[in-house]
Amino acid sequence: VIELDFDQLPDGIEVLSILRHEHAELHYWVTLSLEYYKQGKVEDFIRLLEASRLDANVDYRDFEKDQMRALDMLAAYYVQEANREKNKDKKRDLFTKATLLYTTADKIIMYDQNHLLGRAYFCLLEGDKMEQADAQFNFVLNQLPNNIPSLLGKACIAFNKKDFRGSLAFYKKALRTNPNCPAAIRLGMGHCFMKLGNQDKARYCRNSSTGIEVDMYPCSL
Repeated sequence: VIELDFDQLPDGIEVLSILRHEHAELHYWVTLSLEYYKQGKVEDFIRLLEASRLDANVDYRDFEKDQMRALDMLAAYYVQEANREKNKDKKRDLFTKATLLYTTADKIIMYDQNHLLGRAYFCLLEGDKMEQADAQFNFVLNQLPNNIPSLLGKACIAFNKKDFRGSLAFYKKALRTNPNCPAAIRLGMGHCFMKLGNQDKARYCRNSSTGIEVDMYPCSL
């Protein structure tokens, strides 16, 4: 049995040694790596997820779901970093790492909902795979019509195609589904109203979205 206090996690290298020694099941690796990420210890987050691919014990039922989580979490991190990276070569390297991870996950459970969403947003950020992203969002929405990440993805795609009314409709549906959605949704609606010439509503949406993080709104590709 592995017992660690999340509030006082040891150094990541020490935890890695413990996990290897105990031949720990993959879900322990995933849980601990996520906790390191939450605490801002990104190197340990990456170290555990990378090592888990070879060293984790997957001799248990439904281990594939944990494999998907591990691969998709690391891929999503690389996509997030690529989105922030200004250097073109570094950005390309990060995208390549994410692509390899998503491709590996495709071979495990291709139609996993969270996997499809992560891959779809990756396609959006790459900029030249909008149709592929749209197809993946549509697949999820066919299963879950009120899935908010998919609605926001569709809103982004419509906006970039200059279908501002369509984009606004997706944002409104997301907001109706969950009125406590991130303020980034109102910012997106504000952009749509601005493009449609409704300055008053655009101003209202901007004012109600004050203080959001730019990274939450990936639509300006």
